[in-house]
Amino acid sequence: MNATSAFLPSDAGPARPVIAELCNISKTFNLAGGRELKVLDQIDLAVHEGELLALLGQSGSGKSTILRCLTGLAEPSTGRVLCYGERLKGINPNASIVFQTFALYPWLTVEQNVAVGLMSRRMTRAEKAIAVEKAIETIGLSNYHTAYPRELSGGMRQRVGIARALVSQPKILCLDEAFSALDVLTAENLRQEMIGLWQKKDSGLKSIFMVTHNIEEAVEMATRICILFPRPGRLGLVLENNLPYPRDSRDPEFQRLVATIHETITTLTLPDLPPEPLLVSGRPVSRARSRMESIPLVPVGQILGLLSILRDSPDFTNIYDISNEIGREFWETISLVKAAEILELVDTPKNDVYLTELGLKFLAADREGRKKIFSDQVYKLRLFHIVIEYLKLEDEVEAERILKDIATALPYDNPEKILQTMIAWGRYAGIMDYNANSQTVFVPLDEAEEKEA
Repeated sequence: MNATSAFLPSDAGPARPVIAELCNISKTFNLAGGRELKVLDQIDLAVHEGELLALLGQSGSGKSTILRCLTGLAEPSTGRVLCYGERLKGINPNASIVFQTFALYPWLTVEQNVAVGLMSRRMTRAEKAIAVEKAIETIGLSNYHTAYPRELSGGMRQRVGIARALVSQPKILCLDEAFSALDVLTAENLRQEMIGLWQKKDSGLKSIFMVTHNIEEAVEMATRICILFPRPGRLGLVLENNLPYPRDSRDPEFQRLVATIHETITTLTLPDLPPEPLLVSGRPVSRARSRMESIPLVPVGQILGLLSILRDSPDFTNIYDISNEIGREFWETISLVKAAEILELVDTPKNDVYLTELGLKFLAADREGRKKIFSDQVYKLRLFHIVIEYLKLEDEVEAERILKDIATALPYDNPEKILQTMIAWGRYAGIMDYNANSQTVFVPLDEAEEKEA
């Protein structure tokens, strides 16, 4: 059997009963200062009986928000959530969640922590005891009934979390980055056990819905993979994965499916765009900056580290190899490369990353030379002109005024995080700084003196 991939509607697949469904939902959060942040936009997603569905996306794309809407822990701003065709009211009785953090009560034993999963159920004491015993046995904790979380390893604590989720016999087991806090070997073991549990006919578990940022994990486990793109979260590519279990990451079909996902993300995030020369305030704005564009939330130090790797290791041109070399998740590497690209320090043809002539010049420069180049490139980004125009008129401006302008220009981004990154880049460039006491952005001394001159 081969993996198949196609751009499919979110409810594609065999005609199997739909356990839970999101129908055209959107979600907006209210932020400080009366601002709104839209994190999900027109999501249509169904979880069918018998499937292991993975929702794949970078941190901050809205994956966990989708899970919370599906389970009833959060209400969408618009749209409907259905449970077996009926509109969901309150908590979804057919779903249980295993969280990224172990979320155990340290003062309770393993047995007592698992029993927490039955608090909302009307059962006799004897029935609860039987259900807890079965869940503990299922997840391989038979000898740890009276142990406390502090006595358990990370993997065993997560097993307790899984047992607590299973004790209520849910139709859908929801995994919210459930393996990301574990070491590699423990995570791999638990992934295989989850697949085995899902495949058991007598477990009562119909489906698993997992959210993850790990591409290989999604391909290893899921029968269907939905890729979520951020700002705001929206469903992009949907892939059917028919690889037989157990799956081997060295298998050519496994690698092909991983490569398909990599390529899709790279193409949409780092597109090759023709130059679009433009002047703003008499100075050139870099390509594709004629519209307001956000910036990746990446520290300057990481950008400098990427440039150094590209210079010192010329063989590392492929973005996947770079990701492995720096020990980052692919999504994080994409953001890092994007930051260097919008500063025109690297170019990204296809899946490769190369230093530009400006990037080489930057690396060869001394401290002041680097500052000057970085300042020139930051100035070309239209987003920074929100602050620059204020600072042309006054040496100090309230951060709240800037936040409101960022929120208006980029309604799908978190303005506080964007401003934090802008200040970090601006500090390195020497064009702006931040006073935490007065909560104002101001012109650094050198720049202020240059303005007066």
